[in-house]
Amino acid sequence: MPGDRYLSSTMHTAADLAWHMRNYAMGLQHDWITPNALLYAWESDLLTVTREGFVCEIEIKVSRSDLLHDLKKPKHSQGMLLNGAFMEKPPGRGRTHGEAREEERRRKGEVRCRRPNYFCFALPPAIYRKLPAGKLPPYAGVYTVDEQGRVHEERRPIQLHAERIAQEDLLGLARRMHLRYWDELRRARHTQVGDPGP
Repeated sequence: MPGDRYLSSTMHTAADLAWHMRNYAMGLQHDWITPNALLYAWESDLLTVTREGFVCEIEIKVSRSDLLHDLKKPKHSQGMLLNGAFMEKPPGRGRTHGEAREEERRRKGEVRCRRPNYFCFALPPAIYRKLPAGKLPPYAGVYTVDEQGRVHEERRPIQLHAERIAQEDLLGLARRMHLRYWDELRRARHTQVGDPGP
C-alpha cells in the first residue's frame, strides 16, 4: 500500500528502534535486556527486566500494516496479555515450542498463561500519529523514536500482573543468548573460511 512503509532514508529500521529502546531501558536501569526473546507462547522483539524483577515486552513496529497484523495475534485478540487466557488453537494445527510449553502448563492445572508484567509498542512518530483513536489496546504502552533516536513515552503501560520473573526463566534466556552468540560466531567463521577473498 503506498505510503505504508517507513521508508525515509533518515528514518530507522526495526534494528535501530530496538537499539534505541535498549539504550532507553538501560537509562531506566533495567537489569536485563534481551532481543528476540522466546519466553512466552510467542517471540518477543525485546524483553527487559527491571531491578524489581518485572518484565516489560517491547514490540517493535516500523510500518502500519505490521502493527495492524500484530494486533490480530492471539496475545491481543484472545486476551492472553490482558487476562492471561491460554491460546485457543484449532485442532490439528502445529504448535511452536512456546505454545506447547504453555499447553503443558494448562494440562498441569495452571489457570493463566505466562506473560510479561508490562507490554509496549515502539514505533516511529509518523505511524503513531496517524493511528485512529482507540486502535491500540488500552493496556499497551507506546514509545516513539524520532529521527535523532530520542525515545518519547507517549503512553505508559498498565501493569498486567505483579508476579516477578523466576530465576529459571532468566537462566533460560541466558542459555538461549549464549547459544545464539556461538551460533552467530560459527556462521561468521564459516563465511570467512568459505570466502575466497579479493
